[in-house]
Amino acid sequence: QNMAYGVKPPALGDLAFNLAESADYIFDHAIFNDCMASVDFCEQMVKETNPVAAVQAETTSAPGRDIHGYKTIADIMRALNPFTGEFYLETLHVARYTREMYCLFGGRHTHPSTIMPGGCSADITHQTCTDYYVRLMRYFDYVKRSVPMHDNLYDFFLQELPGYDMVGYRPTNLVNWGCFDDPDYVDYDYRNMTEWGRRRYITPGVAIDGELISTDLVEINLMIRILLGSSYFDGWENEPTFVDKDPLGNPVDKNHPWNKVTLPRPQKRDFTDKYTWVVSPRIYDQRTDTHVCCDTGGGPFARQWCTAKAGIVDFGYVKATGHSLQMVLPRSPNMPEMELEWKVPEKSNAIERDRARTYHQAYAALIALHNLERAMKEVQAGRTKSWNKFKVPESAVSCGFHEAARGVLSHHMVIREGKIANYQPYPPTPWNASPRDSFGTPGPYEDAVQ
Repeated sequence: QNMAYGVKPPALGDLAFNLAESADYIFDHAIFNDCMASVDFCEQMVKETNPVAAVQAETTSAPGRDIHGYKTIADIMRALNPFTGEFYLETLHVARYTREMYCLFGGRHTHPSTIMPGGCSADITHQTCTDYYVRLMRYFDYVKRSVPMHDNLYDFFLQELPGYDMVGYRPTNLVNWGCFDDPDYVDYDYRNMTEWGRRRYITPGVAIDGELISTDLVEINLMIRILLGSSYFDGWENEPTFVDKDPLGNPVDKNHPWNKVTLPRPQKRDFTDKYTWVVSPRIYDQRTDTHVCCDTGGGPFARQWCTAKAGIVDFGYVKATGHSLQMVLPRSPNMPEMELEWKVPEKSNAIERDRARTYHQAYAALIALHNLERAMKEVQAGRTKSWNKFKVPESAVSCGFHEAARGVLSHHMVIREGKIANYQPYPPTPWNASPRDSFGTPGPYEDAVQ
């Protein structure tokens, strides 16, 4: 909407958005990892499904025991038991105060009541920033224990269970729109999107067969195709074309979201033909004239993979090296300063997606800290305006690229005569849960279990 309405929020408005969204990330990744995904690795589950590994875990020392406090791998597993495990219960408390962090700027979790075109309507004061800071520092204590604990656990499974690295394996075909705009560079103008997109604290990117092929949001936008094949929709090839060229004059495909028309065709489920309401987003690779099925890696995997490979991000707390992300976590109430490094793994598989989610908690917390420091400077300088007025134009073509906690989120809008003529949102679900497309290519979920 900022792009469509030609409005740029004040710096504090952009920073407020970043602070709300980073709080959502650290909330979501903590509760997803340790109250959902880690059930697969808890003592109760492992004893039932792999008793030999459970016995081995009892005598396997945890390398990070001096940091996280668990002497053996079995102790970590017990700490993750649902509703009784120490770390599981601690994560539930973390979920409470990270939601509070979000609400300080977003108003309501998870769909904010204060974030709007032109900025943020929250009343942002020194007290707002202080309340956020206190909770964030508490979170650093938590994540400093969480990362080495999960590293120990995942390394144990990879070592003790040969072939575990092929669980959930997929070719490294990734989509990541990048997120957390820098107020000094973003103007929400499509014509400048290449530059301000690359200035994000998480770099956008598309990877195909383990190669980062683009970090250019304009180029990435034009690569997107929406295919059918197994979906309960009719094609729109005979419908009017909304956009034939983007604001830079580049040709826009008929199957691009700007031109997609939603034509539902309810019918009985048939797994040999039509079987879902989910469509099939794909990346068109002009080099090979193919429509590539990409996934989000659960969100963190794709974001960190593309950012690390791009080697652009460097804001003091985090540096992308071309093969890793180096992070410096500041001193917190009960823990000293800590350095972490997430290295791009050889494979995209289930356990590395879980590992990336753990490291992403630290990454998101550092983005939050950096943006909070900038927000406090704005408030201290008396620049407390966080919202600018806007006017709905008679006509516009716009797109918004961001990252939900679990992956890509884009919105594509066409305005005509002051009204929305076409609006197409694409959250992570269609990218990850898409069915077989018109070329017979299965979506990531189907592909990972075949």
